[in-house]
Amino acid sequence: MMDTRKWYKRWWFLTLVALVLVAAGALWMRTMGGVEVQIDEKALQGLSNEPGPAEFTILTYNVQARPVFDDSKHKFTYISPLLNRFDICAFQECFKDHYRLWKEAMHPVKAYHAALKHPFELVPSGLSILGKFPLKGRDGIHFADEGDGQNWPASKGVLMASFDVHGMPLDVYTTHIAAGKHPPSMRAKFAQGDDIIRFILEKSPADHAVILLGDFNMRPSRGPEDKEANKDNPKVTGFDRIVSTLGMRDASDEINGPTGTEIDRILFRPGQGQAMRVLSWQRDDPAFYDPDGKPLSDHKPVFVRFQLTRE
Repeated sequence: MMDTRKWYKRWWFLTLVALVLVAAGALWMRTMGGVEVQIDEKALQGLSNEPGPAEFTILTYNVQARPVFDDSKHKFTYISPLLNRFDICAFQECFKDHYRLWKEAMHPVKAYHAALKHPFELVPSGLSILGKFPLKGRDGIHFADEGDGQNWPASKGVLMASFDVHGMPLDVYTTHIAAGKHPPSMRAKFAQGDDIIRFILEKSPADHAVILLGDFNMRPSRGPEDKEANKDNPKVTGFDRIVSTLGMRDASDEINGPTGTEIDRILFRPGQGQAMRVLSWQRDDPAFYDPDGKPLSDHKPVFVRFQLTRE
């Protein structure tokens, strides 16, 4: 006959496991809605959005807010008020504390890709978009191929927010592609690029302007002297495939020529009947350092001023 104490220990252990499974399942069900959105309608009404030409600034920033490892309270205290300089902001690696990141940002539209890919992922995609224009739609996906083990805890994918910019549709996509150089992640870079292509072709009609930006963990090839491109490396061939298939242009290349090799990039294309021009491009800024002179992330912010008009 089983000892009563052993029976109780086993019962408590099984009960604890069951509770953990139920909690994980409940969290998954709660976040399956996909994209969490906050909209301040009163603030939107106070912004001018009259039909006509538009100039706007857009930021992409990997904020490096990982569970346990990063002090998001410290960095977001300084980052959040800086966001008001930009009309649209896109973030990657905001795996926690996104409300603190949003706190001082006066953008009427705030979106966060809150869905987990499955109940046992530790964190969502870490993707967020803020905007000072009316929101017409939002959506998000998770990548099918996650890459190697370092990428598994996060539900990586793509977040889309569609804005009405002075009567012109603009779809903004932000992403964070698999990191790493091992074969599973190199394979995933190419596969995730194809997921991005399919998602944009599905969601953005030809008459919508599109901006795709984020931490690509890939970069454009740079001609015959580019050793990585000559090795048929997905780090460059996958990126070039996205650009060519979607008919994108690179904001950095528009200003600096085809020279930059940074992985944080801003790609764009105008919609049919539109013209889109890069007015300025900047990488890094002294404001994105704390009072001790330390950078607020291991990535540098990249921001661009665009002009969008009807032809």
